[in-house]
Amino acid sequence: MRPDSSITRRRFSSLLTAAAGSALVIGDPARASVAPGGTPDAGRGPSTTPSTETDALQSEFLLDLVLDRGATSNVGSTGVNRVVVTVAGGTFEGPKLKGTIVAPSGDWILARPDGTSVLDIRAVLQTDDEQKILMTCHGIAYPVPGGALHARILPLFETGAARYLWLNNVISVGVLRSVPGKVSYRVYRIL
Repeated sequence: MRPDSSITRRRFSSLLTAAAGSALVIGDPARASVAPGGTPDAGRGPSTTPSTETDALQSEFLLDLVLDRGATSNVGSTGVNRVVVTVAGGTFEGPKLKGTIVAPSGDWILARPDGTSVLDIRAVLQTDDEQKILMTCHGIAYPVPGGALHARILPLFETGAARYLWLNNVISVGVLRSVPGKVSYRVYRIL
């Protein structure tokens, strides 16, 4: 490359910024952002539009999940504590599916020093029509003032059963519910 035709990165960047700013303001005035006082401000980028119904987060009830706690194994670790809790059984029920939790199922909990727990639930759901669905959940649980526990899980589903294939594409969120002697979540499908 000849010395008179070279360009520095800084000079190229400033030319690119100027060109982008001009294109933004001149090329599409509707997308130009305006600084206070009414002058175009290419440095702030395009203006944002209000949220519409198509991008608002929506959900619908998917199922209630009730887990029976089984034996606990405290594995221990350095800095954090690993606890494995078997799921001894349980039920799930929603408008499109219903059944029981079968073995092997459990929660591989990582207890942090600050009192927060990272949840790693893996459970086999058996529907009333004898189909199997693997449910895996990651989540967070922590105590709140008054002694209650705040927990949210993110269940994902996997199955080869034709009737329940739709579950393979579901994103969902579970909210801990108070059920005496059980671990229970109300699970919502994100639409």
